[in-house]
Amino acid sequence: MCARDGQVRIAELSAIQFCKNTKRVVTSDAKANITCLVYSHDGTELLASYNDEDIYLFNSSHSDGAQYIKRYKGHRNNATVKGVNFYGPKSEFVVSGSDCGHIFLWEKSSCQIVQFMDGDKGGVVNCLEPHPHLPVLATSGLDYDVKIWLPTAKDPTELDGLKEVIKKNKRERDEDSLHHADLFDNHMLWFLMHHLRQRGHRRRRRDPGLNTAEADSDDSPSTSDSSDDDEEGPDRVQCIPS
Repeated sequence: MCARDGQVRIAELSAIQFCKNTKRVVTSDAKANITCLVYSHDGTELLASYNDEDIYLFNSSHSDGAQYIKRYKGHRNNATVKGVNFYGPKSEFVVSGSDCGHIFLWEKSSCQIVQFMDGDKGGVVNCLEPHPHLPVLATSGLDYDVKIWLPTAKDPTELDGLKEVIKKNKRERDEDSLHHADLFDNHMLWFLMHHLRQRGHRRRRRDPGLNTAEADSDDSPSTSDSSDDDEEGPDRVQCIPS
């Protein structure tokens, strides 16, 4: 592992710890999934994008578990792995793609959206890389080409349709959150029923004279048996400590 990889891994672990204090509404698995994180131009700030959540800005010098200092809303990061980046010679802006196919540009200090562009006809913008010195931005998504952006507009952007897109992104996120919660409940129900059936099979093998009702009603703990037949069902439930 090179030194840069080590720094990124440390930053990722810090962002995971930081997110515990953001009081965010997380998905049913209660696990923070970071899709991208970057340092500001001077390394004093850490910007992290979370799966189907907002973008959070942290002070990189704060101790483990610090609160975020800024939060950027409006986009959606769910269908694919989204990047996030600073934009400007002194990291004055925050830029991200979105599932809706748009590029969002926030003013870092105010958290206000100052630019909103159609970035990808395929419907998703994933990668955004600014030039290190010039005001140039390269983006890519599901299209087969990379787009280069320059600040050529003379008048402020009207941001037509921005409110409707933000509402749509929020509505779809809320609907997916409910779906994931129901899916998690179904997984848990299947997991418990599958476990009870396996216990009954093991009891009957140990005592052939035991009937099904007695086997299923037994509450004694049992260990897993690698030779048990695996039944078809939903994806395995991953138990994650809180």
